[in-house]
Amino acid sequence: MPKKNLSKPVPLEELGNQLARRGDIRVERLEERLEPRVPFPHRHDYFQLLVVSAGRGWHEIDFKRHAVRAPQVFMMKPGQVHSWKLSADSQGFIVEFTEESLPKNSFLLDLVPKALALPDVWKFAKSEFLIWKNKLEIMLDEYEKRPSYYEASLQNHVGLLLIHALRSQGEGVSFHGGIADKFKDLVELHFKKEHGLSFYAKELKITPKQLSAVLQQKLHRSAKEIIAERCLLEAKRMLAYSATPVADIGYALGFEDPNYFSRFLRQNLQMNASLFREEAQKKKGN
Repeated sequence: MPKKNLSKPVPLEELGNQLARRGDIRVERLEERLEPRVPFPHRHDYFQLLVVSAGRGWHEIDFKRHAVRAPQVFMMKPGQVHSWKLSADSQGFIVEFTEESLPKNSFLLDLVPKALALPDVWKFAKSEFLIWKNKLEIMLDEYEKRPSYYEASLQNHVGLLLIHALRSQGEGVSFHGGIADKFKDLVELHFKKEHGLSFYAKELKITPKQLSAVLQQKLHRSAKEIIAERCLLEAKRMLAYSATPVADIGYALGFEDPNYFSRFLRQNLQMNASLFREEAQKKKGN
């Protein structure tokens, strides 16, 4: 049976070698975190930036297994489920933070929604990795020695890392891009209750037709596809990492008709929910 402790996100306080509270920024070496304090797989309620400078293995995030090929970045977002198996000679850095870690009324907070859209993994060019490594060494030194104003230093360095991450992905700024980003933010907030285009268009103060056009232009996908994909991901998480009955998962995600929800799962999973849950449990043992 699924482990019940996987149904709730692990807070910042329960991981790491150094005590941290929500709102703190924690910086540690990967070598000290190869074996997790909370057994894998687990889900976080915070951001975890994993920079691998050496080693091999795999890192699985939301049902997709990635080969570790250093130098490499893994960007874990709140709510994601992950596990890894890394070689004993793996090296790198782990930076953990929450939205509350960044100062209020700061441009740094504007980076958080964009960070949610970053890919789960990407490779470094050698020159880019040296820039990251330098900043991470400074952050680690600040975190361990805690000189005056170290909190402000860490906040600004987190912001710089996010800026470098966004630049590496070709992040641009435009009106339409802003609308698409805001739509994705709204979906993250409301996907469990709101599945229709009209709600999101009203929240964004544009017409449904305008919103559809923006999403096709910027994301090459429809609102229906994006909302359904988010519902499916959460359903997969709940099937794999909780014992919640299928019908109750559907109710939690805004599906009032259990039969319709079962068809939705079967169509998107290419199998029924019970078989998906069974296979997910077998996979966790590997």
